[in-house]
Amino acid sequence: MVRDKETARRLAKVLLRRVPRDKLVATGELLGFLAYIYRKSREFRNFFLSPFVPRESKEKVLSVILEKFSVPKEALEVFQHMVDTHSLSLLPDMKKAYDHEVERIMRMSKGHLYLADDVGEDVVVRIKETLRKVLGRDVEIDVVRDPDLIGGFLFKTSGFVLDTSVRKHLDRLLIGG
Repeated sequence: MVRDKETARRLAKVLLRRVPRDKLVATGELLGFLAYIYRKSREFRNFFLSPFVPRESKEKVLSVILEKFSVPKEALEVFQHMVDTHSLSLLPDMKKAYDHEVERIMRMSKGHLYLADDVGEDVVVRIKETLRKVLGRDVEIDVVRDPDLIGGFLFKTSGFVLDTSVRKHLDRLLIGG
């Protein structure tokens, strides 16, 4: 099995070239699903890695999955290549590279905003607006509650981390950094 981030990045770029712009998000969701199921399901892995399962059967399963996610057939060649070269283990790294490229293309960042406690929508909107100014692009946020932060917030995207949490400041004081 191949485990190479550079190969994953190249595969993500090939996939991006084959998918129309209006299908970029659906393709990212498909990649996330495939990465998850490959990691969690031994049966899924064994099916695609088995030399006893005909290539046509593997292609048919991939076609059905692509159709469920409304991903065009042009993407099938990329996934079939990954099956043929036993490189489905690259799916998690490929997903990260793909998401990063989609964010760059669409001038948008998706990220997680970790908050110590529930806050009002107005606070989330102010944080989102500040992040938009700092990053110079639109921001899509999933809000997650993390009481370990004590206060403040932590924002993470595929290529950016902003940590204003009380926990971070206390760690700096205790470690002396």
